[in-house]
Amino acid sequence: MSRIKVSVIGAGGKMGTRTSNNLALKPDEFELMMAEASEAGIRSIRERGFEPVSVEEALEQSDVVVFAVPDTLIKKLSTVYVPKLRPGTGFIILDPAAAVAKELALRDDCTFAVAHPCHPSYFIDQDTYEARQDRFGGCGGKQDIVMSKIQGDDDRFAQCVEVAKQMYAPVEHAYVMTSEQIAFLEPTLVELLGATCLYAMAETVDEAERRGIDRDAAVSFLTGHIYNLSANFLGYIPGKPPVSDACKVAIGLGNRLVMREDWKQIWDDGILNKVIATMLHPEKPQI
Repeated sequence: MSRIKVSVIGAGGKMGTRTSNNLALKPDEFELMMAEASEAGIRSIRERGFEPVSVEEALEQSDVVVFAVPDTLIKKLSTVYVPKLRPGTGFIILDPAAAVAKELALRDDCTFAVAHPCHPSYFIDQDTYEARQDRFGGCGGKQDIVMSKIQGDDDRFAQCVEVAKQMYAPVEHAYVMTSEQIAFLEPTLVELLGATCLYAMAETVDEAERRGIDRDAAVSFLTGHIYNLSANFLGYIPGKPPVSDACKVAIGLGNRLVMREDWKQIWDDGILNKVIATMLHPEKPQI
């Protein structure tokens, strides 16, 4: 089987480094080109032992392009680079926001996709100590990914899936859904709700320490209970046993004292659109 010609645009950045390093591990499957526009990015690629190519050269030769640039630059840069793609090219962005906000430049003769990591779950059994220390993914820890086809050819999208599975390797499952569904996962599920709640938990640990509670004890108590409650509420404990009556009362109080009573509005399409617009353009908040 012939190799897939893949280029990573922004290969010297944080995500570009992670994804290109993983793709470089499979030279029999992927003919890899690393492209950067900045001097710092070019230097980073060379320090890792690779020779960068120009963005123009990468776009001219690629079967699949990985667009590893910040979300806030996708609108500007895709307008410049998408017209230079070869007809039939696959084009992967790493976050759904620009696609949902209609800020990604498109072409009818190319295939566009979103690929985003789930990050290693604490419900996945890792094989080694090193893999268990990979909290982000892509450095040995098994994880899942989510993908969407924005538009284009099914066969080319299948290539995009294979590229994504390697750049986030090792991947257990690649879940395919719409870009809007990925956007409800992030930002809605994991940032608006999950990250906000977890940040509040971290601040509460600081408050516990300020009140004289040993910090290690507070962290152990919190994370142990979160692991247990996650397993319970998400159905990972056989029989899904109910929490105590006192815990149910506390959850009800927390919904009034901590959560806004109308917090589930974050799942409204209109709210999602305003959140994404504000994230992409914080200088013009929509909410």
